[in-house]
Amino acid sequence: MIDRRAQSRTRLDVPGRICLDEHRSLSCLVFDRSDVGVRVILPEAELIPETFLLEIDRMPTFHVCKLVWRKGEEIGAQFQAT
Repeated sequence: MIDRRAQSRTRLDVPGRICLDEHRSLSCLVFDRSDVGVRVILPEAELIPETFLLEIDRMPTFHVCKLVWRKGEEIGAQFQAT
């Protein structure tokens, strides 16, 4: 299988939180990340909007993300410039 990613990914397997709006968020598992994006696993993947905030445990900042793909309980997202 050919890996078509432009950036190499680092496996994290750490908890995270996706903020849907100012009142709602969903817990998730941040499976891996690169300099430009992230793969996240959560049972409610179908609820994730096109743009969202992602908080990754052990990292001090939020990431503004754009949904790129969705497959079952996994999503792929690209980090947006803030």
